[in-house]
Amino acid sequence: MDDRAIEHAVREELEWAPHVDARNVSVDVQEGIVRLGGFVASLAEKKAAERVTWHVRGVLGLAQDIEVRLMSGQRHDDVEIARRAIAVLQWDTLIPDERIRVRVEAGVVTLSGVLDWHYQRQEAETRVQQLAGVVAVDNQLLVHPAVAAQDIVVKVQRAFARHADLDAGRIAVSVEDVLGSAPGDAGGGARITLSGSVRTLAARRIAENAAWSAAGVAAVENQLQVRP
Repeated sequence: MDDRAIEHAVREELEWAPHVDARNVSVDVQEGIVRLGGFVASLAEKKAAERVTWHVRGVLGLAQDIEVRLMSGQRHDDVEIARRAIAVLQWDTLIPDERIRVRVEAGVVTLSGVLDWHYQRQEAETRVQQLAGVVAVDNQLLVHPAVAAQDIVVKVQRAFARHADLDAGRIAVSVEDVLGSAPGDAGGGARITLSGSVRTLAARRIAENAAWSAAGVAAVENQLQVRP
């Protein structure tokens, strides 16, 4: 698909999605890289537009520049947002809420603390994104390794071997311990690097998600090449 066809397909997909109001969303495509601009009424809607775009065939990358503009009736006090964030984390059985701290400033929710699994970090962010009045989430939650680095490699390789859509022999896995954390980094756990090749873009995402599923993984660098 050329850029014009991809742009048309993305626009159609955004308009088709019932949970996205695409009237104020702009789409631009250059060499398969989609840039979304304009504005929406909530952070949840912004994230939905991002997910919808990734589903379109031919999309190689995404630059997310959509702005969240809250309507007057959707604005909430920071204290109230913090209370709701704490409550929604407490009600989610997948999240150890007692290990998470919540701070809210001008609608931006900052999550901090130390967890054992990446899925817990991701789940906490997803839950808070859906709250009314939230314009952005700064996820500073750390993931500390629960197992040795070599054990992580073995577990990831076995996960690849079990998956029908992956040729595990074409994927190399390396890991290094991350003792500290830079600003904006998951930090504190293991950093996995995937190299080699897969047959499709979907398989590349499957491999990355499988790597994230290992205990103690704080970062995944996906260097896999798509070679049909």
